[in-house]
Amino acid sequence: MMGVPLSAALLLLLSVGLKEQVVESCSCGLGHPQEFFCMSDIVMRAEITGEKLIPGDENRNGMGEIQYDIKVIKVFKGSDKIKNIQHVYTSEMSSMCGTRLDHDQYLLSGSIMFDKFSVTMCDFVMRWNKLSLMMKNNFKYRYQLGCDCKISSCTEQPCLPNTKNECILSDLSSTWSIVYTEPVHEYACIRHSNGSCSWYTGPAKPSGNDTMDASDV
Repeated sequence: MMGVPLSAALLLLLSVGLKEQVVESCSCGLGHPQEFFCMSDIVMRAEITGEKLIPGDENRNGMGEIQYDIKVIKVFKGSDKIKNIQHVYTSEMSSMCGTRLDHDQYLLSGSIMFDKFSVTMCDFVMRWNKLSLMMKNNFKYRYQLGCDCKISSCTEQPCLPNTKNECILSDLSSTWSIVYTEPVHEYACIRHSNGSCSWYTGPAKPSGNDTMDASDV
């Protein structure tokens, strides 16, 4: 479930059961941060150092893109996808799911489109200093241990997993809203050595006894 053209990416978000949210004419999804991590081609911490507008078709206004210059600080996923990343791209129009970035450090998750790293309003993009320590550690080394797990929401009690590799969110407010950007559920759903998945609530990196090796997930 990696990088695909935007229209297909939005369909993919809906197909995995994320709830639909509309921002202007850009349709995005709601879900746990781990789901966005696992669906992204690249996840990194980077600093925005500059930007410029790249015009699109001269006969179609607003079809250009913004090229942000970035200084890569740490790549959490996808370091093998694109070497020496220096830019990240987004549509110039918010109605086309373009997102605006300031000169600051960000957690960027996105897709490879036409050999370029691109982010949209529908990706997980947030200022690094707005993430809690738990969330930062999740992106560093927990989420990657649970991409074979399934995260499901539950509205009726009792909330029980249907399969052993499923983690249940019993409160819909525990999803991540791209629109409201208020993370509530900060745990990671990780896979254990017996193939089962459960929420990991510890403050440190999971030990070998807690979960399978990242290379085995």
